[in-house]
Amino acid sequence: MSAIASVLENPVNALAAVVILAVLAAYVASRLNIPSIVALLATGVIVGPGLLLLDPDALAGDLLTPFVSLAVGLILFEGGLSLRMHEARRNPLVLWLLITAGVLITWLIGSVAASVFLGVPRSIAVLLGAILIVSGPTVIGPILHHVRPSKTVSSILKWESIVIDPVGAMLAALTFEIIVLGAGGDAGTLISGGLLFAAAGVGAGLVVAVPTAFVLQRHLVPERLVPLLGMSAALLAFALANAFAAESGLLATPVLGFALANYRRVRTDQLIEFSEILQTLLVGVLFILLSARLTRDQLGSISWGVVGIIAVLVLIARPLAVAVSTWRSALSRPEKIFLASVAPRGIVAAAVASVFALELEHAGIEGAEILTPITFAVIVGTVIVYGFSAGPIAHRFGLAEKHSQGSLILGAGPVEEAVGRVLSEVGFPVKFATTNYLDEARLRQQGFRTYYGNLISHELPWDFELAGLGRLLALTPNDEVNTLATRGFASLFGRAETYQLPAEVRGPGIGSTAAEIGGRLLFGSHLTYNELRDRLRKGIKIRQTTLSDQFTVQDLKSQLAEGGGVLFLVRGQSLSIAAADGPSLLDRARSGDTVLWIPASAPSGEVQEE
Repeated sequence: MSAIASVLENPVNALAAVVILAVLAAYVASRLNIPSIVALLATGVIVGPGLLLLDPDALAGDLLTPFVSLAVGLILFEGGLSLRMHEARRNPLVLWLLITAGVLITWLIGSVAASVFLGVPRSIAVLLGAILIVSGPTVIGPILHHVRPSKTVSSILKWESIVIDPVGAMLAALTFEIIVLGAGGDAGTLISGGLLFAAAGVGAGLVVAVPTAFVLQRHLVPERLVPLLGMSAALLAFALANAFAAESGLLATPVLGFALANYRRVRTDQLIEFSEILQTLLVGVLFILLSARLTRDQLGSISWGVVGIIAVLVLIARPLAVAVSTWRSALSRPEKIFLASVAPRGIVAAAVASVFALELEHAGIEGAEILTPITFAVIVGTVIVYGFSAGPIAHRFGLAEKHSQGSLILGAGPVEEAVGRVLSEVGFPVKFATTNYLDEARLRQQGFRTYYGNLISHELPWDFELAGLGRLLALTPNDEVNTLATRGFASLFGRAETYQLPAEVRGPGIGSTAAEIGGRLLFGSHLTYNELRDRLRKGIKIRQTTLSDQFTVQDLKSQLAEGGGVLFLVRGQSLSIAAADGPSLLDRARSGDTVLWIPASAPSGEVQEE
């Protein structure tokens, strides 16, 4: 360990190690299907107070606090870019109440719980209650992506998580100023400070948004510089707001993102793509650095009182805040229950607690040393509770499908219909999306889920329902449309679950564009859209064959020897897809599996099936 510690004394090595650890922790979390924040916090604790390999204060010095603030500002900028005005119009009153009445309820109950269970001074309890208000898109986003609840509750939670971060930061900053000034509960200071915070944040965000939108709208910068323009604008808005009110930059950046996302004729897809990558890196680095700052004494100060605080926040504060905010609203009872079941704390709470605790400790305020470890403990507790309970609750009340093995099929021609129909017959949900009204009407009349419209734009329409769908099959005869669609849906389904079918036979070098920027290529090189369409016109049908001791894999291979091709493999409730870059499905097929395949010609006799 001493050798490793000596290597990490070099700042370059330490920074590289933090980035590598962040990526590894996120990968391990994805493999174990656990919230990534838990893995990141555990990693930071292990390399920090656990093994004493990393000292963030020695690494960054006085730059650590401003770096944390800037990073959180950029994270909130990415969140603001995802806020679309049309989503909020469905339940504007609910959203407004959640970030006003809901915040006050959570603040009050959290403060009382901190005072009762931890026995800290009242001022520290009030500050901790303000810090524990915030949730954040970095913890809400993964839950929504995993559960995929109905569009209504998903939109409400997304908006709340992004807007509530600067609100909580504002209340924490005002409480901090009152504690430092020794003003007690001075209402005038609180009101004037709050107004200045809001004015500085909103004003800076809008002031920077105008010239940024002008430049983007008129394409005054090269395309390769557009992401950097967005990041620079966010940093400018952050610094400008902070010049007028401390920490108001946390409000300026989401305001800037929101303004750009809703500015007419401004495309933000490049900004979003770059910001998502930056956000993933920043979240990983921040959580490791902040958790590594904890000391062994601070970890030892965590008591069973934290369990009481978590229980109060989960079982009392959140349900009461949602009940008040959704009273007499159009939301159904299951939707209200789900809203009350999702409120994990995230990176902004950790950042704000770390920044204020450090400054309060320097000011000699009693009880400030417990702010950081208690906040981190609450983050871990709420992420675990909500992360593992949100899915079962959504499934219990019918707000999400039990699995996401269904397919969104782009196109509604003969090949698309044949593939969708056979998938539906073996029990997997499908949804057709097409710009051909007659095809859409025909499939809709047959009972299929359909959507009429263009899905290759940079955002999904509000009324597009994705419940039960976990992959995209772009099957149109137009390679360019398929490539654009798979590229757009990669951020939603993951690139591993976006597929496209080439229109013609791929020779050497053909299809490289799709391989680089599009989806995974479907089926064998000879099973193109045109080939499948020709076979279907000849009356050849996609067949379903269940393997058994009487009809084995070798028997099926003999049927495929003359040019047939395997399309899918069904095992229980799992669907595997034949992809050009993947292994042969038949190599891992076994008795009991159902193989969906198409022969080269109409067979003279029936293939044995079950």
